Formats: sequence, structure tokens, C-alpha cells
Amino acid sequence: MRQQNSKNAKYASLPLAHLKSVRLTGALILNEQTSWGAIYMKKSRLMIAGSAISLALFAAMPSFAQDSQSDEAAAESEDEAEEEGPSQPILVTGSRIARPTLQSAVPLTSVTVEDLTGTGEVSLGDALNDLPSLRSTFSSGNSSRFIGTAGLSLLDLRGLGTDRTLVLVNGRRHVTSTPGDNGFDVNTIPTDLVDRIDIVTGGNSAIYGSDAVAGVVNFIMKRDYDGIVARAQGGISSRGDRGTYFASILAGENFADGRGNVAVSAEYTRQQPLYFRDRDALTGAASGRCQFQLTDAQGAAGGEVGFSATDGIPDNSFLCGIRNSTISDAGTIGGLSGGRFLRFDDAGNLFIDTPTQNFASVGSGNSQGGFGSTLRNTGSLLAAVDRYAFNVLAHYDVSDAFKPFIEAKYVRTDVSGEGQPSFFTSVPGTLGGEPFRCNNGFLTAANLATLQSVGLCATPATGTFPLARFNIDFGGRRFEGTRETYRVVGGIEGNFNEDWKYELAINYGRFKAKGFNTNNLILFTEDGSDYDGFNQAVQAVIAPASFTGTNFVLNSAGQRVICAMNAVTNVNQACVPINVFGQGNADPRALDFINTEGRTDEFASQFVASAFVGGDLSQIFELPGGPIAFAIGAEYRKEKASIDYDDLTSSGATFLNALQDFRPPALTVKELYGELQIPLLKDMPFAKELSVNLAGRVSDYNNSTGTVYAYNIQGVYAPIEDIRFRAAYATSVRAPTQGDLFSTASENFAFIADPCDLPAPGSTAATNCVAAGVPTTANAALVAACASTAFPVALGAPFINCTARTASTGFLSGGNPTLIEEKGKSLTLGVVVEPSFVPGLSLTVDFYRIKVEDLIAALGAQQIINLCYTNAGGINNPFCATVSRDPATGLFAEPAVISGGVNFAAQKTKGIDFDLAYRKTFDNGDRLAARLIATKVLSLNNFTDPTNPANPNRQLSELGDPAWSASFSLSYDFGDFDILYAARYIGKQTIGAYEAQNNYFGQCPLAGTFRGQTGLNGGTCDPVLGNIVQLAPQNADQFPQKNYPDVLYHDIRLGFDVGNDFRFYAGVNNLLDKQPPLGLLGTAGGDPFDSFGRNFFFGLEANF
Repeated sequence: MRQQNSKNAKYASLPLAHLKSVRLTGALILNEQTSWGAIYMKKSRLMIAGSAISLALFAAMPSFAQDSQSDEAAAESEDEAEEEGPSQPILVTGSRIARPTLQSAVPLTSVTVEDLTGTGEVSLGDALNDLPSLRSTFSSGNSSRFIGTAGLSLLDLRGLGTDRTLVLVNGRRHVTSTPGDNGFDVNTIPTDLVDRIDIVTGGNSAIYGSDAVAGVVNFIMKRDYDGIVARAQGGISSRGDRGTYFASILAGENFADGRGNVAVSAEYTRQQPLYFRDRDALTGAASGRCQFQLTDAQGAAGGEVGFSATDGIPDNSFLCGIRNSTISDAGTIGGLSGGRFLRFDDAGNLFIDTPTQNFASVGSGNSQGGFGSTLRNTGSLLAAVDRYAFNVLAHYDVSDAFKPFIEAKYVRTDVSGEGQPSFFTSVPGTLGGEPFRCNNGFLTAANLATLQSVGLCATPATGTFPLARFNIDFGGRRFEGTRETYRVVGGIEGNFNEDWKYELAINYGRFKAKGFNTNNLILFTEDGSDYDGFNQAVQAVIAPASFTGTNFVLNSAGQRVICAMNAVTNVNQACVPINVFGQGNADPRALDFINTEGRTDEFASQFVASAFVGGDLSQIFELPGGPIAFAIGAEYRKEKASIDYDDLTSSGATFLNALQDFRPPALTVKELYGELQIPLLKDMPFAKELSVNLAGRVSDYNNSTGTVYAYNIQGVYAPIEDIRFRAAYATSVRAPTQGDLFSTASENFAFIADPCDLPAPGSTAATNCVAAGVPTTANAALVAACASTAFPVALGAPFINCTARTASTGFLSGGNPTLIEEKGKSLTLGVVVEPSFVPGLSLTVDFYRIKVEDLIAALGAQQIINLCYTNAGGINNPFCATVSRDPATGLFAEPAVISGGVNFAAQKTKGIDFDLAYRKTFDNGDRLAARLIATKVLSLNNFTDPTNPANPNRQLSELGDPAWSASFSLSYDFGDFDILYAARYIGKQTIGAYEAQNNYFGQCPLAGTFRGQTGLNGGTCDPVLGNIVQLAPQNADQFPQKNYPDVLYHDIRLGFDVGNDFRFYAGVNNLLDKQPPLGLLGTAGGDPFDSFGRNFFFGLEANF
């Protein structure tokens, strides 16, 4: 049967409900036009010749408990049922056994690809992330926040993390897009070849193996496609930027009387970049950021040490025009009295800058007004992506017992993104090294006089001065990369012993990527000698008369300036001095000398061999509800990964973090699984159906995980046709990945508070700091390291803190080869209502509860340091063993700490999913369809404190995890014209941590610690036991309001048919041009807001 995609797209607001030959029974849909079904009507039975069988009980039919029959569809379905007899079993995602009643025992949402792309979205991942059950943890809007990840789209069910969501294609695993981990870029899936996506909530490790902790997302591809369809689409924002383009062609042909099929698809997608500087009104790239800014003076009122005083005045105010006062694009010299700064203008002349308001008095490095850096003159808001995808699907039924099949794909993705430029602060131990010398050859006499007027460079020959600079003119630090994905699946399947089925399959995938980090600043040579790179080029002096080299630069006075290292002998003829005073004044040769292009080569492969057999025991016996069905199988999986960096980057000699090559041992897994479906009752009074499903899996890993087990118990009870109850309990596992186990230590930076800075006298921290050798007096080494003799009064005498130590601190993080598996438990309870007295109406309500224990989490550098010095048992603990200090100064060494993953954390979440749908076909053929999907998250907590494992850290209602989220669609089809309206709702989310301004449940503070709170309505606080009670806000006036407001996005699309072969469509997304609220950009992890703004799209589809 020839399939017309144009019709599918026309009624895309709801899953398949618009089609005339829809059989809507309970939780699933059959449709003669949908390619996954490929349902052939043969002699009083439905023979499933599509993916349901070809995937050998791995793939899934769509679950739609929310879908019910339209009047016309119901009538046609009844006629078909009478003519063809009872329907045969159909596969459901979440089970490897076909169910004769087409009902899913687990919560399952199914959407067609037309539902997702009907509003013009060209990124399949972004479209999926709009669903309430998924979180925008890794989307096109925030993927550029890490080096090398631009353009990736990873799925995160229930906010439990991308590593705990298993993504399948046709029920099978897919090679990773992030070597060493399981992240799979769903944008590599060809959009127009997808038939539908099934989303299952709850543990499914017994069915699919490791990682199915939060649930499973299964992409089911079209099957038995017959015809040719081509589609082209373009889009642009209302501001004339961020163009998007999509083109595809899909061609398929049935042959041999329907026993064989070949389908080929090709797609091209382009998303143009969008930079911070393109949207000043949103980002403040030129005018200054809009953000919550600390404005209220800090104090200790109410015992709130470390917080601003709870005096009823908000600690933070929402202000615009915010800049970083301590650094600028042309260079800043801080430390002047009266909140003033000495800055270079672009031409390289010093001037005194007095911002409108300086927030240094409240401990902030920001100001309002002035000429400090906005930090956003560079950087990608949205990355540039070009994607090419080619796919082939084929099968041929030689006989009922021998049906070979193959799937093959190649996808290439070219991406580019821009990050912040390099910078330096000339603070000892930080990027930039030693302070600048007053005899620098590019420092003019006028600038020297200005420095001397503020007390600097009194002795020019030996004096120094600090300088902080954002090196925009050095060239933007860009990541440009190419990712390639290859995948081939081949096998045979067939039937034997009447209704038994088997499958043997091989699945091989390969991923490789090459990335380049441009304009990566060279700080020194690989041996650390400072012989090459920025630290040499920046030390510029006037050349002696005897200098004969050409590697000089003329200063504004016409004098030759050379690298100081060449003053006596021109030992490095490549070293060209760089002028960093002002902006755009660097010689191109100097930029070539100090910049390099970093290289990254990534590789991953996956090999899976699987076999299974399934059927029922009807030849032996049957229960009152029917025969017991079974599926048993085995799987072998081997995965390899590697990441290689260029030598200079690996050595740590560049501005980029030191990144070591990653070459872990191969991961191998051997698995056995089995599943039983036990139909206890059927078609009896008050028992239309009563059945139980059991599943189990044993997996053996070749690493510290060893042998692990998982099982599922599921039940379905339908007292009458119109209502159905379902329940499932599952255990699941997430085995540690190669990255968790074997990632090499890499360098990172963070602003770390030192517990040894003025600890309270007599406190545990004070005792441990002394034991660690932290000095108790301002010795000469400490004074020199802090570049200051102006130490404050030692409030916690005899300890001394270093007020000038404001730069980030380096630390190392890496893998832990002793990790074990994470363990999940999930419970789901649901009801499906399809009232026969309201044809076309359906409602699904499902409750879920998921708990993950032994969760792998890397302790942050700050956590480890705190745990070291606040440990009542002294410093002989595993946390202090990873901390390093300079014995002379007591300050942190580089690296300050080594951190890695540990099985100590936990996650818990529970919530309710709602799915309400209604559809109707009128007598004149018009069709109406509406659907509302909503999720109410009841709780979402992380337990990440190793010293207090029962203490919850609430994530619910914080940024990225709203309590309420929903999507709604309404479509009406007039025949040759159709209209779609879609809306997406995102509930309110807290500004900052939930605990700051709301009552919360947490561990009762121990006696003598923070605020000495007592429990509120949750019980009596026991300061000895530290029990969990309801506590008052930690800082009730932290912000002038508690929440970011809720947001409702509106989209609209119109479609027109021109004859039977062509269709035009056009639409507007984000119709009201909603911008991210209160300074958000939509770029942070989990940030769900749209930074694109109002955008238009238009397209043409042709069928042949």
C-alpha cells in the first residue's frame, strides 16, 4: 500500500487519530497506513509483517491509552474485526511479549514524528525535550556550555540524568555519541524515517538491560514504506537571524507480492549560529547584563554567617547594565580607592573609571555602569549545525521461517560553537603568571605617569603592576568539529512450531569525531620552561641597539620592542612581543606565536549479538485467561572507546584545561533474560482482563560491576471494557561506564572557599587546619603570595586569610575503577479510561515513584575540602588524603584536590502523568483532534551529602525542574486546508536554591551550628540525632521574589493541499515572542526557556 506522508503531516496535532482506518483498542493503535504496522489482511487474521516481528519482540507498537475511537474509525474497526476475526498479538515497548489485547502494563506515551515536527522543529531532540516527562538537560540551546559538545541532544527522563535514560532504535541499543559514556545524540536519527517514539516510565533493565532506570525512549522507524516523498523547509527568527533549513527524500518499494521491501532516505539539516552579541537586549553583550545582583550588605544578624543579614531588605536586586568590574576587554588595574578602576581604552591609554555603582562593599566583583567587561562579547547562544543523514532499511521473507533483514545508516554532523576568550589576571598562581613590569616596552610615558599617580611603578626598572584582561582581540576560542556515526543491523527472524518466533541479530555501530579548539592560548612549553608562548611574549622590553633580529614590534614612540628573553641574545626568533594594553593592538605575528589549535580525536564502537525465542504454551495448556506466553534470550555486548588530544593540550601548557588521553579497556557484557505473561482471567464478569507479567535478567560485566540482576512484576486488571488499571514494580541497574571507571585525571578550576580562612577559634576546622600545617601568622611567604601586606584584623586569631586570593583554584577530577552498579527501584500505578458513552474521549492517569541508590556522583572540590577539615576524627581521613597545600604559605597547591566518582549518592522522585485526548470525525469529513499531556512532579530530591546520606537536597521547583509542565495541541482539518495550534506550559521555578526562601524538609541542624533552627510543622528538632524535619528558609530575603514566573508558549501552523501530490505549510513558533525571564538565557543545563524568540517557518512536501 502506498503511504502518503502529506496526510500524516496534515493531522499531526495528535497521534494518528485523524486517519480513517484507525483501530483504537485500549492502549494501542493499529493503522493500515502506518509503516510500522505493515498490516496485511490475510484470511481472518492480522499478520504483522512490519517492525513488530522483524525486531523479534524488541521493537514496540505504540501505546496510546489516551487514544480512543472516532465515530468513523470505530465503525470501520468493528467491520474489520468482524471480517478478519480476532486480532493477533502486537508488541508493546516495555515488553518482549506481544499482548493479544493490545494493552500496555506500564505507563507509555507514544507520539508520531509529525506530532513533534509539526511546528517546524528541525531538531528531533529539541522537539522531544518539549514533552513534560523530559528535561532540557542537553539540547541545542545549552549544548555549547562544554567544550566539544556543541550540537549534541541527549535525553533525560524525569530529571534523573541522561545516563539513566536508555535510548533505543527499533528496540535495540545504539552506539554512543559520547565515547566512554552512553549518551546518544538523537539528532542522528533521520527525522522523516521515524514513524513514532515510545516513552516508557520506570525501570526496564529486566527487559532492555543497563541504564533503563528512569525509563526508555524507543524510536520506531517506518516499515514497508512504499512511495516517494520529498520535503523542504526553511525558517528564520523575527530578528532575521538563526536561519534553519531542512531537506529530505524518502523512497521505498514493496516487491515480491509484499514479501520484501527496500526503503532509502537522505536528509540535510542546517541550523545557523546565534551569538551573544546578536541579541544584546537578551544577553547584554554590549550594554551590560540583566541579572540578580547582590546589593545588601553582608552581616551576621540572626547568626546567618555567610549570608546577607535577614533584615527584610532583599540581598539581591534585579538590575541591568551589570559588568564585571575587575576585568575588561582592554585591561583593568584594580585596587584604587573610592571604588575606582584604572583601565585601558581601546587605543591603549589609561583612564580612571568610576562605575555608577560598585558592589565591592558587599563582596561582589560586579558594578553597574562603567567600562568593565560584560563577559558576553563572545560566546554562542546557539551553535551552528550541519547534518547529513543516509539510511537504508530492507527485508525479504524467503519463507515464514526465514526472513532476513538489514538496517544501515551513516550520519555526519558538522558543528561549531564559540566560547569565552582566554583571559588573565596576573595574580600569582593563576593564568597570566607574574604581574606586569613597569618597564614594559609598550607602556607609554603618559601611562607610566598615571600608574605612578596612583602609587604604582615608583621604581620603573623593577616595579610591577597587576592587570586583568578579557582577550577578545586574541581571537574567539571556537570549537569546530565533525562527528560521524555508522550503524548496521542485520539478522534473520521467523516463525516455527506454529506461533513461536525467533530472531538472530548482529548490531554494530561506530562513532568517530575530530574536533579543533582554535585560538587556544599557549602559556608555556610542554616541559614547563616558559620558553614559548604568552608568558614570554607578554614580557616586552625596548630592544638594545645591538639587536639585529626582525622579530620586533614598534611601539607608539617608534621604538623597537622585543621579547625580554631575547634582550641579550635572540634565543627565540619566533617570539614576537605582544601589546596587551588596549584592544586590537597586538601584532598578527605575536598572535600566531601565542595561539595554537588544539585537536581532539574521539572513537567509540559497539558490537551486539543477540538471540531470542518467544511464543506461548497453548499446545500444552491454557489458563482461564488464555495461554501463558514467554520470551527468552541472550545478548553479548562489547564496547570500545578512546579520546586523544594533541600533545600541547595534554601537557597543560595551554589556556585549555589539561586533558589527558582516554583509553579505557573494552567493556564486555553477557546477559540472559526471560519474560512470562500469565493471563489469569479474561471476558468474565468484573474481569474483562486480569493478567500478570514477570521478567528477569542476569548480566555479567568484565569490570568491578560483576554480576547483577534485575526483575519486573507487572499487572493489568480491567473490570469492564471502559476502564483498565495497571501496576508495575521494577528493579533496575546502571552499570558504571568506561568514563566513570577509567577517565584520566583532567584539570578543572573553581572558586573554592578555604575552611582555613579565619575558622572559628576552637572549632573542628581550626584544629584540623593547624594539624594540616596552615600557618598561624602572616609569614613572609604568605605575604608575598597574597601580593598584599594589608591583612585584616584576625577575627579568628591566630589564623590569617588572604584577601587578595580571588582567582579560581585548580583541581583534578578522574575515574574510579572500584565503582559498582547503581540500583534503581520503581513503582507505577495507572488507570486508563475510555468511556464508551463518549466516543473519542480517553484519559490516562499514571503515578510513578523512582528511587536510585548507590548513585555514582563526583564529589565537588569544595565538598571534599569541607569534608576534610570539618571531620571530627581529624585529618587522617580519605578526603584530606586528596587535598594539597603549599607548605610555605598554607595556601592551596595546584592542583588543590583530586576528585572522582563515588557510589554514595541517591535520587528519589515521584509524580503523576496525565494524558487527555479527544477526537471526532464529522459527517462532512472534517476532523477535530485535541490532546493535553501534563506532568505534576510531587517530589524530586538528591541525596549527595556523604556525611549525612539521609539529608535531602530538594531539586523540585528549582531551575529546570518545574512542578508542573504541560503540552497541548488542537487541530482541525477541513480537507484541503488544516490548522494546528500548540502550546507549551512551564511552571514556576525558584530563583536560586529552593531552601533559601521556602520552608523545606532537611536534617535538623546540629547544636551550635547554622541558625540553631528548630523544626517547624514537620516535628521536633533533635540537635543530637539530626533528624529530618521541616525547617525555615535559610535566607528568606535572598531575592525580591521567590520564583521565575511560569511561561506559556504559543505556536500555530497552517497547511494547504494542492492536488494529491503537493502540500504547503507555514507557521509561527513562540507567537508572542516570549523571552527567558529575569536574566536567563536558556543556555544553562536544564534551563527550559526559549532563547530563539519568535520564528517563522515554511515548507513544501511532494509525494510521487
